[in-house]
Amino acid sequence: MRSFITAMLAALLPAFCMAQTTEEEITDIINGKPAKVGVAWIVDGKEHSVNNADCYPLMSVFKLHGAIAALRQMERRGTPTDTLVRINASQVTRNTYTPMLERYSESGFTIRFDSLLQYSVAESDNNACDIIISMAGGMEGVNAEMRAIGLADYSLSETEISMQADPMRSYDNCSTPLSVAILFKKLFEENILGEPYATLLKHILISTTTGQDKIKAALEPGMLIAHKTGTGFTLDDGTKIADNDAGVVLLPDGRRIYISALVKDSKLGSKENAKLIADMARIIIRDAVKK
Repeated sequence: MRSFITAMLAALLPAFCMAQTTEEEITDIINGKPAKVGVAWIVDGKEHSVNNADCYPLMSVFKLHGAIAALRQMERRGTPTDTLVRINASQVTRNTYTPMLERYSESGFTIRFDSLLQYSVAESDNNACDIIISMAGGMEGVNAEMRAIGLADYSLSETEISMQADPMRSYDNCSTPLSVAILFKKLFEENILGEPYATLLKHILISTTTGQDKIKAALEPGMLIAHKTGTGFTLDDGTKIADNDAGVVLLPDGRRIYISALVKDSKLGSKENAKLIADMARIIIRDAVKK
């Protein structure tokens, strides 16, 4: 009997030895890729990351930082989220990604703030983003609000228009992946916004239209995601400055998985960048659901 048990243990031992951690499995799919990839996730209060030491260009992910900053200031003033905002012709440019101007084509127009926020965050409109940042007191105002909520390991100095003028300045708006995951956690769990400001932003993040082939592609039935994507400029040599997706996966049992996947200096191409993000998210979600 003893020899039988010994044989069974010997047969099972290689399987136990071969089992990979989530971090190891993600590292395996990153290795050898012509890109710098960082990913972080928070599950059941525990923080995890791979290649978190670097500062990755945020691109449009920083629109979340700007939105939170503006909403915090509105909350302190007691400004309603449906407040009308007058937009002058000097505040917008057509030489950028701006679905807002497809509807508001006149030289000047009035728009509700909650609609402006929808354009900036859910549709990633660059004009809407810069207007919201201006309302928050510029990048100094945004940084002041981020410091107030205790966010660390990020750098913000550029607007959409300044990055459009010089794509290399995109590298100045950067963050570790874990810092972005923590920002989502602060929004969903730490009351950095009161009501109705928090619920408005959460609903807008859930309605995000960009990045359908990134983290969202890894979701299983019954799961929901509130997220913000970011897409960088492509340089003359074919290098894409960044491809990002970050957010919170809401599980049917009420648990949350915060995921931030940031890809920089990639020569993979947009479709492969998105696939890599989806593959990493799939691993994270699979292992989190098992627990």
